[in-house]
Amino acid sequence: MRTATLLLLVTVVAVVPYLPGLPGEFVYDDHRLIADNEGLRRPFDARRAFLRDYYASDVDRMGLGYYRPVALLSNEADWRRSGGAPLAFHLTNLALHAACTGLVFALGRILVPGGAIPAAVAAALFALHPAHAESVAFISGRVDPLATLFGLAALAAHLVGRRRAHAWPWRAAAGAAWLLALLSKEMAVSVPLVAALLDLARGERRGWLASYVPYGVAAALYLPLRVAALGALTTAAPSWVHVAWWRPPVVLGSYLAWTVFPPPGLHLEPEPVSGLLAWGAAALALAVPTAAFLLWRSGARVPAALLLAVPLTLLPVAQLRPIETALSERFLYLPTALAAGCVAVSLATMRRRAAVGIGLALLGLAYAAVIVPRARLWRDERALWTAYTRAQPQAVKGWLNLARARTSDGDPQGAAQAYARARALAPDLPIEGEMANVAAGPLEGRIAHIRAALQRAPEDGALWANLGFLLLQAKDPAAAGDAFRRSVAATPGRARGWLGLALAEMQRGAVGEADAAAARAAALDPSLGLAAALRVECAVRAGQPCEALRRAEGLVLTDPAEAAALERLVALAHQGCP
Repeated sequence: MRTATLLLLVTVVAVVPYLPGLPGEFVYDDHRLIADNEGLRRPFDARRAFLRDYYASDVDRMGLGYYRPVALLSNEADWRRSGGAPLAFHLTNLALHAACTGLVFALGRILVPGGAIPAAVAAALFALHPAHAESVAFISGRVDPLATLFGLAALAAHLVGRRRAHAWPWRAAAGAAWLLALLSKEMAVSVPLVAALLDLARGERRGWLASYVPYGVAAALYLPLRVAALGALTTAAPSWVHVAWWRPPVVLGSYLAWTVFPPPGLHLEPEPVSGLLAWGAAALALAVPTAAFLLWRSGARVPAALLLAVPLTLLPVAQLRPIETALSERFLYLPTALAAGCVAVSLATMRRRAAVGIGLALLGLAYAAVIVPRARLWRDERALWTAYTRAQPQAVKGWLNLARARTSDGDPQGAAQAYARARALAPDLPIEGEMANVAAGPLEGRIAHIRAALQRAPEDGALWANLGFLLLQAKDPAAAGDAFRRSVAATPGRARGWLGLALAEMQRGAVGEADAAAARAAALDPSLGLAAALRVECAVRAGQPCEALRRAEGLVLTDPAEAAALERLVALAHQGCP
């Protein structure tokens, strides 16, 4: 009963700090991976998850060398149960965080039988850690909780199985969980090494081969899938990327410092420290394994193993070669779970546990004071990038994303100002198309502005589509049709260009061409009601009233004007179809 009560308490602690920000919106990478991902609007196809890069889409084959099918499948599930509402995605992230917190508690209980209170304290610190805002409040940050959930499950099954007479079910569960962890995020590769460290620390010397066979099976399943999706185990580094031996100690030291003392406020993908701070970070990176060695020599082997596991899990992002993200707190999710296990084991063996507990309680309160406002920032795109530009005013990425957020909010003047700041920081940045889209003034001037931008970016399909819609407003369907044809030639997988082409052809009276374009738009995005409504109008104009009624069956439009027009079409079709 005591264990169940403590588990409930730490779960509540994990959830409550994130509730004030509900419901939030899609932000940052959520747009590409979820909100603008037209694949989610189509019938389910597992190949989208298992046979391509995490960042690839139906429109392009963008790849960063990330293979995360479990994360993509979780997005599919949330989309289909919610119709694309962000609240369902946020609730899934909260559930994952609560589950990971529960597993941190369970891992503490396995490592310290009878140490329920230390395990609960450690799990609460993990639940409140400010670095987790990016992994929990940011929908696309869920890859880290997913990898941690299955990684901790693999460790728990491994440790339990080592002490059971019938160990094979536990070994199989550990291997399966590790496979799911790898399919969630690459950082989970270190889990078997952590298991080996804990085996050594606990004196588990029997049955090593049998215990690690399931991990080999999981790797044998994972590696061919990854190669099939990415074309190789890893993406080739650009020619300008060089090994920098000084970088890993600085990066690892920064992460280790944030494991205990994360900076206040928004701390989104900062640049690595330099100067004296870099020397301090490098010293810390050396001090942690040294401390682990000394603990091991003193007999405190389990805390030593867990302490060493923290930098071990960070090695994939230590940046011997630069990676796409210089530093990111979301990489700390799994390492802080293992650090919490170290806290639980150490606290259970301390003599002055009460005094240490008070200190940890104060640390938890400090974490809570940071996590609540930080989590709220991840619910609002404009607030997020406003805070980012204040914290890092020289970062071009912040101004670009703030400009896009202001554009979405209907603030073209504010967007233009943010774009201007980005252009001032990076004069060669190819953002003419985006800047043209927020240009103010008369319709003719905006059209001229986009045409000028297209001279510099002739393959920008989105820009051609924007020009097409402006030309439709200018009552020039022929020129609009030409623009939309350029749009769909550049980006054939985007429904918006095909919809615009259908509207332009309809205005020109080319019913057959309009129907074909609308059908393509509807196939790419089944939720696009206007494309389906255009097909109803095409059937009416083609003298096929019964076909028009068939196409209109079950069609619901949310825009009042469009719904009224559809009703008139249906009434007209009823007159001609007995």
